[in-house]
Amino acid sequence: MSIEALNWNVVVAGYWNPAILTPAGIARRLFGLPEGTPILVEVPMDGLAPYRVRHENLTVTAEMGRLVVNADAPKYELLDRAREGAARAIESLPETPLTAAGYNVRVRITDPSDALLVAATCSLDALLSDAAFSIDSRGLRRSLKMGDGVLNLGVQQGKDVTVEFNFHRQSTRRDELIAWLKLPIREVEDAVSLVLEKVIQVPVGEIGR
Repeated sequence: MSIEALNWNVVVAGYWNPAILTPAGIARRLFGLPEGTPILVEVPMDGLAPYRVRHENLTVTAEMGRLVVNADAPKYELLDRAREGAARAIESLPETPLTAAGYNVRVRITDPSDALLVAATCSLDALLSDAAFSIDSRGLRRSLKMGDGVLNLGVQQGKDVTVEFNFHRQSTRRDELIAWLKLPIREVEDAVSLVLEKVIQVPVGEIGR
């Protein structure tokens, strides 16, 4: 059994204005860069997807309904910087209507133990099998209270097992969303480690470091 971190990001849902969050606007408002600082801009070949702005291992995508800041490597230090950038965007654009903010930590478990596979099943599986259905994949989801927000925990089982931690805060108040984005990263790491080690029962090792 092995564990691999993948695809960590920050998402702020709201009515973002792409005309303001141009590459130059992203460089100034999210990264805090002086005007003229070189950044990498990736433009989609089809012209349909939004462009991506990259700087120092963070990648930003601005759409009408959400702002996404990806950590180019799944590390807590980068996730914390991504949260800081998203908070700066909220602070610098006070006219933007917002609805939620969250950040995501995902891990994939290869060759999961029998105990983990058994834990991911429920009585519904037996009923489906009795009805002659073949289960291709299975998953479960729980919402756990965490401070002023929730930790949405998802476990998806196919060939491998994917565990997703979505730290979510629903609010239209920017101060509440900023506070959520500034939750100490150590608390995020501790919550992930606790679930993986005590609930999923896999060793965390150097995940996120």
